[in-house]
Amino acid sequence: MLPNTALGDGTPEEQAAIAQQQIFAQQYGGYFQEQATRPQTIGYGLADSPAGQASWIYEKFIDWTDSAHRPERVLGLDRMLDDITPYWLTGTDASSARLYWEFYRDNHDLTRLDLPVGVSVFPRELVRTPRVWAEKAYDNLVYFNDDIAAGGHFAAFEQPGLFVHELRAYARHVR
Repeated sequence: MLPNTALGDGTPEEQAAIAQQQIFAQQYGGYFQEQATRPQTIGYGLADSPAGQASWIYEKFIDWTDSAHRPERVLGLDRMLDDITPYWLTGTDASSARLYWEFYRDNHDLTRLDLPVGVSVFPRELVRTPRVWAEKAYDNLVYFNDDIAAGGHFAAFEQPGLFVHELRAYARHVR
């Protein structure tokens, strides 16, 4: 979550995260605007075309994976189709878009958690959460790692070994 910090304020890591968020909003946030304001429109369009559904999600794989815009290198074509196909077979195109509409109307206050929290920041995440933000957001932050070799927004999908390593590292702090 972006705290109330203006560009130019905060640590260098915070400034970098704010700049990443601005780039994301300007270059890659069109899907969010569409799904947050008109989920049924995009949902019906995606439900009408398997090629449209596949290209809608494939575009996210291109931009959001740590793959130099070649997601088939890290995910493989079969695994990407395995991920895309359930949307088509279950007709959940519109309901998956509606989640953004519901989020858009939320108050976006931070949820306070009374449990140990771990944060892993993969190198090609859309916005790399600085440690200071995680510390502000979570009173019981027991694990934070932003020095991970590879991975993007879909880290568990594209780098399952690294993702499991991060889960285990966090779990060692809460045993």
